[in-house]
Amino acid sequence: MNKVGIGVDFHSLIKGDHLIVGGHRIKCEFSSQAHSDGDVLTHSIIDALLGALNLGDIGEHFPNTPEYLNVSSIKLLKKVVQKMPENTKIINVDTSIILNTPKISPHKNAIKKSLSEVLGVNTNNISIKGTTTNNLGFVDMSNGWGAQAILTIDDGN
Repeated sequence: MNKVGIGVDFHSLIKGDHLIVGGHRIKCEFSSQAHSDGDVLTHSIIDALLGALNLGDIGEHFPNTPEYLNVSSIKLLKKVVQKMPENTKIINVDTSIILNTPKISPHKNAIKKSLSEVLGVNTNNISIKGTTTNNLGFVDMSNGWGAQAILTIDDGN
């Protein structure tokens, strides 16, 4: 049977030299302010997978404790993938990244490759979309960024 999970994550942006997006490092003038590496894309995928598996949320599994300070979000995703029951497989992942700058388009293939290796999914089954807020005040992302993921699994039943 197919099951679907949804994940959303947001972090503040601070002055820095890179962002981690789906495990891929993008050089830019920002960094993500977070307890971990602040990879909102991977965090949203973790929550989507946990949701599809009915295993709670990212904060339950990886709280803001010293153990997870500055941890790689890809490392956390690997831990969640290991929680999948034996006959369960990920069918597809659809994501949207909300970020005014830098642009995501030049990095989509590298992000897909990074995620594909961890999720065990062909890159053709991973969708990475980038969008901005077009300076709309009701969604002020001028000092932050976010991501949403929808993930489908087949639990073998």
